[in-house]
Amino acid sequence: MDGTVISGRWGEPDDVAGRWADDPYPPPYDDPYGYGEPYGDHYGEPYGDAYDRSGLGMLTRITVIKDRIVDIEKLPVRGSGFECVARDLMDPPRPADPPPAPQPAPHDLQLAWLEQVAGGAEALAGLDVLPLAPGEEAEPDLSALGWPTHRRLERILARLDELAPVLLGPEGAIVARRIAVRAVLARPGILGEPDRDATTVGAIIHAAGKGNDLVGPTKLVMAKEIQRVCGLPASGYQRARAFAEAVAGGRLTWPAGWHFRGGPEVLFLGGGDLLVSDFRRKLVLERDRALAMRALAEKASLAALHVDGTPA
Repeated sequence: MDGTVISGRWGEPDDVAGRWADDPYPPPYDDPYGYGEPYGDHYGEPYGDAYDRSGLGMLTRITVIKDRIVDIEKLPVRGSGFECVARDLMDPPRPADPPPAPQPAPHDLQLAWLEQVAGGAEALAGLDVLPLAPGEEAEPDLSALGWPTHRRLERILARLDELAPVLLGPEGAIVARRIAVRAVLARPGILGEPDRDATTVGAIIHAAGKGNDLVGPTKLVMAKEIQRVCGLPASGYQRARAFAEAVAGGRLTWPAGWHFRGGPEVLFLGGGDLLVSDFRRKLVLERDRALAMRALAEKASLAALHVDGTPA
């Protein structure tokens, strides 16, 4: 007796070999304690689920005499008086995961991605390759902005006119200016604190470049170069993403489960007038190639049908 549990049938193993010496049918399982029960140790732990395969678990029976535990026994819940209780306590079956969304054909998936970049199906269909030019659109009405926001936007635009052409070229600078104006009109609070003008300028330039596949190790400019020229303490990608989402207006969605790795990693800006001509030229080529593949797939599908419309 160790003061808590009185060692009885769960004590140290006795002479098992001698105990079963005269038995013609000794226990066939690993039974070091010689009790003829398939338990793994002297506290009654079963070997895996070999003793109970019902999924209901085991029932622990503790015998107490005068506040002392004298016996601990584990039995299957199945077949006991507690089987109904155990079944009520079982976790409900986990619902099956919904089947994954079917992936479109590669050319349809590419067209869907191109629509995201261009700003929609109509924008993609009408995409041209003419260079962007300043003054193509009417000056936006900024009268709705409060005076502090208006003045700050003017400072940011002046800084963009100074830095964006150096980093992104003339068309990239036009895109950066348009992003600044549209994002602030859509979300005036996006400018943040006044002492973060440098961060804001860098984020807008980063958004314009990343939306046109101009930022990256093999692209026109490195992200760390934007960081250096604009005096950013860290990468401005997260702020750039916020500006891109503001100008896109949340109108563009990419279905969950769709995976497309055929295009560059760009920020969706939501409009063809925010894309430089070189990038639009690439998009037009990819659009025409994907449309040609779709036409071939539809022609092959029609050829596989009988005259009456049944499969060949």
